[in-house]
This record gives sequence, C-alpha cells and structure tokens, in this order.
Amino acid sequence: MTDLHIAVLGGGSVGLCLAASFAAAGARVTLLVRATSVAALQGQPLRVTGKLGDHCIPAGQIRIADAAAPDAASLSCDLLAVTTKAYDVGSALEPFAAQGARPAVLLLQNGMGAAEIARATLGPDAPIYSTAMMIGMVRHGPTEVEVSAQSSPIQCGALLGDETGLLKRAIALAENGFVPIAYDAGIRETIAFKLLFNTCMNPTGALIGRTYGQLLENPHSRAFIAELADETLAAFAAAYAYRPARNGKEYVDDVLSGIVFPRAAGHRSSMVQDIEAGRRTEIDFLNGAVVDLARSVGQSAPRHESIRALIRARESAA
Repeated sequence: MTDLHIAVLGGGSVGLCLAASFAAAGARVTLLVRATSVAALQGQPLRVTGKLGDHCIPAGQIRIADAAAPDAASLSCDLLAVTTKAYDVGSALEPFAAQGARPAVLLLQNGMGAAEIARATLGPDAPIYSTAMMIGMVRHGPTEVEVSAQSSPIQCGALLGDETGLLKRAIALAENGFVPIAYDAGIRETIAFKLLFNTCMNPTGALIGRTYGQLLENPHSRAFIAELADETLAAFAAAYAYRPARNGKEYVDDVLSGIVFPRAAGHRSSMVQDIEAGRRTEIDFLNGAVVDLARSVGQSAPRHESIRALIRARESAA
C-alpha cells in the first residue's frame, strides 16, 4: 500500500467509482459523505460494474467520514478529489478552509468555473487540478455503481498553472486501479472540447428524455445540436483561438457521431438523471458558461440562453 492518502469528497456515482479505483490501486482512501450516509457505507462492500470491469472493494478497506465535519485524518489528506456538483464546490471545501487545511484538490465537475471557486475558497496555497471526464456512470444503490460509457481516460491538468508533482504521483498510482487517468498539459482545450460535447447533448437529452444515440438519430434534435455547436465554436474561436470543427454540422457529422455511436449511444446523461430525480442541474456551468464566454468576446449565444431557461423551468417544475 502506498503512503499517498486520497480523500474523495462525494458519495455519488463518480465519488464511489473513483474511491473504489484508488483503493484497488493500493492508496489509503477516505470517502467523505453526508453524515446520514456514513453508517450505511461503513458496513457494505463497494461494487463497480460495467465497461471498466467488475470490482468489489470489501467493507472497511475504504475509510468513511463526515464531509461536513472532516476529522484530523481527513484534513491531512494529500489529495482531495471533489466529485460534488459544480455549484456545491465552494460549500464542500469550506470545512477544510475553516480548519486551515490546504490539500491539493482534484476537481471532477462538468463545465467551467469550478477551479476559480476552489481557488477563491482555499486561497493560493492549495494546488488546484482540473479534469475532463468522458465516462458515464449510474449509481444503482448506496454502494453500487455501473459504468455505462467510457470513451477516454479522465484527463487531468493544472488549469490555473499550479505545480503538478503531486498530481502526477496520483496518476501513476491510478495505473494500478481500474479507472484510467492521464496527465494533460493542454487541459484548457480538453475541457473546452468536453464543454462543447456536454452543452450540445446533456440539456437537449434532459428536455426530451433521450439517450445520446437517440438524440443524434432524430433529425430535429440533431439539427438543433448542430446549431448549439455553431454558437460554442464561434465563442471558442474568439476567446481561445480554438476551433475543433469548422461549423456545427461538421462537428456533429465528423466528431460527435464518432464519439457517441461506438461508445455511448445508450447513455443517458447525468442531467437527464438529475431532472428525473428532481435535483438541480449544472446548467449554469455548462450552457451558462457558453453564454458568458460569448458575451465576453462581443458575441451572443441565443440558443444556449434559451435551453438554459428551459432547463431552469424543468428544475422549477420538479
């Protein structure tokens, strides 16, 4: 077992899967969850099934602790992997900030903005690492997760320019687990690429309750997705000089279809799951981020504004 202590904050599908993989790799792992979930998780094995294989972590191998009141061992972790929703990053990190703890933070959220929130909460002394994850997961029970889609490793890098030694140690350790993780020196463009995917697919699927494959097979949703992509590509080109496709139709035909149909046609996005469960979505960090980026370069993104409003209406109706 390595001396690297990794704390995973969040007991959703991503948190459970990541904690299980690091435990399988030989790390000392603490899983930080709501106080009401601590007892149930302590006495049960953690099971992960699906596209990354079948894995079972025995009860007791992962230490379980209260996320709202982290104990001394949790506060002294080397790396804190935050798997909450983007809008909860600040409040999730606040108990660490209040105790003066400044662990390195690995953020696993959709969209843009989480790194800046983490920096504002913990200050400049805590290294902040960002990720882009193209792995779909569904939690079927308190300790059961299915990996339903996987197209690439979790890409990790220092979006805000922090030193990366500890991150690379964690990635090297992760090679002994089952969740693939890789270092990405160009993490900003990778996050932008994923943002393009998520802002096209997730809210569109959430509005009409369809899988990724169904969205692209239907000519109406496919055309709308291409129009969303047009707005995002224009904003990326102006803000970052980055344009992974000439236009939305080319992106859908040549890029998006090549990702979805071989690997994720049957996947229902986390936003679909959030809407159906009556939970708040990350729409402000996804399509809202595109709206803000477009405005910052003197452009508009009316389709992204509209779909953000519609998702908010779905949230209000839940």
